[in-house]
Amino acid sequence: MLSMTGFGIGEANAGSTKVTVELRSVNHRFLDVAVKMPPALASFEIDIRNVLKARVARGRVTVVAQVERDAEDTLPTVSPERLAGGVANLREMADACEQAGLPRPEIGLEHVLALPGLFQTDAKDDDREALQGAVNAALNAAVDGLLAMKSVEGLETAGEMKARLESVRENLKVVTEELPGAQEEVLAKLHERLTKLLEDAVEPQRLAQEAAIIVDRGNIFEEVERLSSHLDQYETALDGGGQVAKRLNFLLQEMHREVNTMGSKTQNMTITSAVITMKEAVESMREQVMNLE
Repeated sequence: MLSMTGFGIGEANAGSTKVTVELRSVNHRFLDVAVKMPPALASFEIDIRNVLKARVARGRVTVVAQVERDAEDTLPTVSPERLAGGVANLREMADACEQAGLPRPEIGLEHVLALPGLFQTDAKDDDREALQGAVNAALNAAVDGLLAMKSVEGLETAGEMKARLESVRENLKVVTEELPGAQEEVLAKLHERLTKLLEDAVEPQRLAQEAAIIVDRGNIFEEVERLSSHLDQYETALDGGGQVAKRLNFLLQEMHREVNTMGSKTQNMTITSAVITMKEAVESMREQVMNLE
């Protein structure tokens, strides 16, 4: 049983290069992956998405990948080409000044250092195969951490749902025990209604219709049986674990329907109170199941 919310982080090295991958997952109906990474890792985005697709079923997953290199690999160096070209341009300008009758300016170090693009800070080219291995290792470590956290939260959610499930069972038991008395109330009302209709000399067809309506309104035996069956199926799915959120959600919809029908049919106050408590528990489970993968 997995929650859809979680966090995981993984690190791996490729020589002097360290790759870090962070994963954050929140609720979403389907799997939605958003990747943020530097240009040096852009070519691995498809591989990252494929790994997540294979290991995560649902949720909005944000991937943040970073690359860190040793300082000596990123020290700025002088570009020989830009130095030669810049000095040549400075000499040409000095010659132009001299030709124009102006004093020839001296070219100093401060002029050279001011040349645009003189220094380059491009890092050393990484070995692609080694870098890819580091990305995969960091990603899978992050996924392992993400799944571990999702599992812990999923178990906690399952425990809370079982508590709500037990609440529904206890109140359904109250309803079952109260049914005979409730049926007696319905029969008493039926008798009273039929007596009144007979006194008013109502047509037999209408008499039969009135009797059928009163009996049907008070009969919730079928709803009780179906709800009990749904509870058993729900508990079995919870105990089975895995990716069962869709099945649980379907069963909760059916439970909600049965409980609502019970509430609309009965006028017994004890049953009505139990129905209200069951509705609250089912609604709570419907909210909780939205967090499961």
